[in-house]
Amino acid sequence: MTPAMSPILRAEGIAKSLGGAEIIRDLNLDVEAGEFISLVGPSGCGKTTLLTCLAGLRLPDSGRLEFEGRTIDGPPAGMALIFQDYSRSLLPWRRNIDNVIFGMRRLRDLDGRAKRALAAEMLGAVGLTGFETHFPWQVSGGMQQRVAIARALAARPHLLLLDEPLAAVDAQTRADIQDLLLSLARRYKQTCLLVTHDVDEAIYMADRVMVLSQRPTHVVETIRIELPTPRDQIVSRADPAFLKMRERVLTQIRSMRAAA
Repeated sequence: MTPAMSPILRAEGIAKSLGGAEIIRDLNLDVEAGEFISLVGPSGCGKTTLLTCLAGLRLPDSGRLEFEGRTIDGPPAGMALIFQDYSRSLLPWRRNIDNVIFGMRRLRDLDGRAKRALAAEMLGAVGLTGFETHFPWQVSGGMQQRVAIARALAARPHLLLLDEPLAAVDAQTRADIQDLLLSLARRYKQTCLLVTHDVDEAIYMADRVMVLSQRPTHVVETIRIELPTPRDQIVSRADPAFLKMRERVLTQIRSMRAAA
């Protein structure tokens, strides 16, 4: 019998307080290589604080965090983070292709020509061929977020963390980028962890949805999403299984709000 592989990311008994307020208490989760995980929970429960801890931007007060078997004590190599505010994460004085190249600064095995070729490939993968030499402020918000996605993928991350990356785009662009992210995750065998307030988005994107409690937050339930792949914005969302899982998650979040 083949032994089970260790999770690429593991949190055990994580606790974190900020400004005297307890945000996270005894939180446990694991992410397997190649999975797409969504984190949802009541507004203000601490999702972003948790994500910054997982990214090594904040250290937990107690508990253990591991990425690829090593303790996280700062931002680890092999992990990339896409923020909600793409306009602040891109460098407005650099052209789109140079923004993507900037994300490859840790790839010391590639020379300048190879990095430029990879950046062009990543921009093509997100549908931005022909916009390589534009500046971020010369393209739409949705296109800016695509540049941010291309930059993250070009860094060759083993784990991609997404902090509400589509909250600031319109509904049609949001659906398009959801499908783009799923397509790229399949193409590059990318492991992803998505934080979102949108329950429908969480279910549509994920292999598993982890539901967080009110503060101090912890994982109250993990739901495996048994929907056919590849997903379809119309067919998947009309699937009775999708609707049942949506009701389950929303009911749980509503009950936590009522108990608060």
